[in-house]
Amino acid sequence: MLHTPTADYLSNPNPGLGETITVRLLVPSQAEPDQVVLRTIPNGEQQFTAMLPQSSQAGYRVWEAPLKVNEPRVTYRFAIQTEGRVWWLNTLGVSLHTPLAMFDFKLLAGFKPISWLQESVFYQIFPDRFANGDPSNDPMEETDARYRYARKTFPWGEAAPKDRRLMPFYGGDLAGIEAHLDYLEQLGVNALYLNPIFTAFTSHRYDVSNFREVDPVLGGDQALVSLRQALSQRDMRYVLDIVPNHCGSMHPWFQSALQDSQSETREYFYFAENKQDYISWMGFGHMPKFNYASKGLRREMIEGEDSVFAYWLKPPFAADGWRVDVGNMLGRQDEHQINLELLHAIRAAVKRVSSDAYLMGENFFEATEQLQGDGWDAVMNYTGFADPLLHWLTGYEQDALRCEAVLKTNIPWDTSTMLQAWNQNLASIPWQIALQQFNLLDSHDTPRLLTLLHGDKALSRLAAIVQFTFPGVPCLYYGDEISLMDEEAFASRNCFPWDEKQWDQETLQFYKKLIALRRESPALANGEFRMLHFDQDLVVFARVLGEEWVLVTANRSEQAHPPMRLEIPRHYLPGERQFKALFGLGCIKVGKGWLELPGIPKGGEVWQ
Repeated sequence: MLHTPTADYLSNPNPGLGETITVRLLVPSQAEPDQVVLRTIPNGEQQFTAMLPQSSQAGYRVWEAPLKVNEPRVTYRFAIQTEGRVWWLNTLGVSLHTPLAMFDFKLLAGFKPISWLQESVFYQIFPDRFANGDPSNDPMEETDARYRYARKTFPWGEAAPKDRRLMPFYGGDLAGIEAHLDYLEQLGVNALYLNPIFTAFTSHRYDVSNFREVDPVLGGDQALVSLRQALSQRDMRYVLDIVPNHCGSMHPWFQSALQDSQSETREYFYFAENKQDYISWMGFGHMPKFNYASKGLRREMIEGEDSVFAYWLKPPFAADGWRVDVGNMLGRQDEHQINLELLHAIRAAVKRVSSDAYLMGENFFEATEQLQGDGWDAVMNYTGFADPLLHWLTGYEQDALRCEAVLKTNIPWDTSTMLQAWNQNLASIPWQIALQQFNLLDSHDTPRLLTLLHGDKALSRLAAIVQFTFPGVPCLYYGDEISLMDEEAFASRNCFPWDEKQWDQETLQFYKKLIALRRESPALANGEFRMLHFDQDLVVFARVLGEEWVLVTANRSEQAHPPMRLEIPRHYLPGERQFKALFGLGCIKVGKGWLELPGIPKGGEVWQ
C-alpha cells in the first residue's frame, strides 16, 4: 500500500482551513479488501470514512475518500480489513496493532510553502575565513583587559601560535563574500547561510555585544546592504545567524546589570540574589544567558515592532530568514521552561514581517515537538538525516559538551538501523515540514565531511548524493566542494584557499552537477521518498512525483555490489524503462515487477 502527503495522493497537499480534499490510497490490485477506511479524529473523536475504489494504475487500485480539513493540523491513517484482520497504515508502514497517533499522517491547514525554498541549495559561510575583501577593516592588534586576551589579524591561512591569550582573526568580511559571488553563482548555490555577523569580540561572534550593528571588522551595516543588493541582482537569498539565548559579557545590557543591581536590564539575566554570580551558556562566563521572564527583554529581542528579529528582515538589509543558535536551549533554565512559548512568539514576529522568511533552529537532538507547523520551519537536521547516515558510514559516536563521557564504537550501523532512524524522524513531523528540513553533513561545529570519512572521496560523494536527494533542503559547507579537510590550527573553520591550484577540480565539478540536479528536479524538491531495496551495504531508493522518477544507489562496501535482479512489486516501479547514471556509466533497467541493477561500485550514484 502506498500513500505520502504529496500531490500524487492529495488533491491539494496544502489545503486551506475548512477545505475538503480528496485523499488517495494505492492498494495492490490483487488484494481484495472487505473495506478500506480513512481514520481521522476531528475535535478529538475518532471518525471512520469509507474509501471507494476508483481507477487502476500500474498494478494498483486507487481508493479515494473526502477529507475535511477542519483543524490547523489534521491527522489521519488508513485501515484495511481483509481475511478476518484489520491492517493499519500510517507513516511508519503497516501494522496489525493500533498505531500511535504521533506517527499518523499529518496535514497542516493554511500552510504556505516558502516560495523560494524548495529550489534552493544553501552554502554555509564562516565570514572570518571565507575571503578578505577589504583589508582596511582587519582587526588591529588589540587587548581588552576585561577579556584578558588580544585580537590580532594573521596572514591568510597562516596558523596562529598556540596562545590562550590570543584571539586570531584572518580578515574575512562581507566585501570578500560579495567579491566572490560569481564563484558561488557558477557553483550553482543560490542561498547563503552566514554565521554571526553582529559586533562581538571573537571571530565566531556568538558573544554578541550589539545585536543592532554589523561588526565593523566585517564592513559594518553598509557592507550588508551592499551584499543584499548584489545577491538580489543574482536572485540569491541569505539567512543570518542569531543568538537569542545569550549575549557577550561586553554587551551594554549585561554591563549595566553587572555594575548596578537596580539596573532595568538586571532582569534580562539570571543573577544570584544580592550577588554578582550569574548563569551563562554551558558555564562559559563570557556568554551570560538571557532570562525571558523579562517582558522588556522579550520586547527588545522578539515582540516589539522593531525587535531584533524583525529589524534585520526589513529593508535595507532584508534578510531572508534566521538560523537560531542553540534553539533547543532557548527559554530553558531549570524551573523556567518556556521554550515553546518563545518559539511561537519568534515565529509570529518573523512571519509578521515576512511570511516568506525561513526560520530554522539549531538542534543537535530530537526536535519533533518544535516541528509541528507552529514552530521552526526546519532545524539543522543532524538527528533526522546526517547522524544516521554518518553512523552507517563510519560507526557510532556521540559526546556531550563539557562532559567526560563519550559513546563511541567503530562498528558502523546496520543498514536497517539507519533506515529506522530516518523513517521515525520523517514519520514524526508533517511532510510539509519534512520537505523544509535543513539537511547538512558538516558545519562550523563539526569536523568536515572528508575528515570524518578519513579522506575517502568515494564515501564523501556517496554522502553528498544522499544529502541532495533526501527530503529537505541541502546545505554545502564552504570548501567541501574543493575537498577541504580539517587543519590542526583551524579545525573545520579553515581559511578558504583562493589559489585554484589547491582545489580538487574533480570534486568541484561533481558538486556543480549535483547542485544543478537538485535545483532542476521537482521530484527532489517535493516528491515521495520510496525505499526500493536495502541489504548489508547497499541502499536503493527513489524520489517520485508524477511521471518524474529519480533513483539513487549508495554502496558503502569496498567491494562492488554484484549485478542483481530484484523482484519488486510492480506498483513500486514506473513500468518498463531505463535509468542512466548521472556521474558514471551503465543503466538500471526496470520492468513490470522487476528492477535490474548493474554492478554498483563503492560510492553513490543518481539514475534518471
